Amino acid sequence: MSREPRALRTPLTLAVLTLLAERPRHPYEMKVALRERHIEEVVKLRGGSLYDAIARLERAELVRQVGTARAGARPERTVYEITEAGRVLLRELLEEMLTEPVNEYPRFVAALAHLPALDRESAARMLRLRAERLREDQADTARMLAEHADGLPRAVLLEAEFQQHQRAAEIDWLDGVAHDIDHGLSWPDNDFPAGSNQENNHDQ
Repeated sequence: MSREPRALRTPLTLAVLTLLAERPRHPYEMKVALRERHIEEVVKLRGGSLYDAIARLERAELVRQVGTARAGARPERTVYEITEAGRVLLRELLEEMLTEPVNEYPRFVAALAHLPALDRESAARMLRLRAERLREDQADTARMLAEHADGLPRAVLLEAEFQQHQRAAEIDWLDGVAHDIDHGLSWPDNDFPAGSNQENNHDQ
């Protein structure tokens, strides 16, 4: 395994290396490609984060400059290509991220751990609101796939397909739990924080 620092072993690094493995590109072209492929929905892009990532990859000799490109009257843009070391890291990142389950500490799961801090009515209402918003996201993605997926290989749409299945499963679970809360799901006494019973029992 290569020894790049953890700061380079990120989803954004994976996205940049994948684009450059296809062909050399300049940063703006990469940004457009990420947007067109909706990769920004699964990889966090903020401000100049893409340009910062490319600079770090260049310092680590994972990508290198191969020239410049100009479109019309626009300024010249530096074109980058992936190096052999970059291809090695790309393969490693794909294997690592595809095969190793990681606890990414999602905030929704963190909030679920404290759900009994709410009264039943509020908890059920919030879960139903999340389900409704997920349905909206699901519909938006379905429209996007209907408009742009025609003729594309299924392999380039797998992340959207996975998200749709993930949303469907979560919506089903949210609806079920909200229903159960309304119909007698066991709930702690709201006169004290969730977990107080256990703490008191341990003290006895």
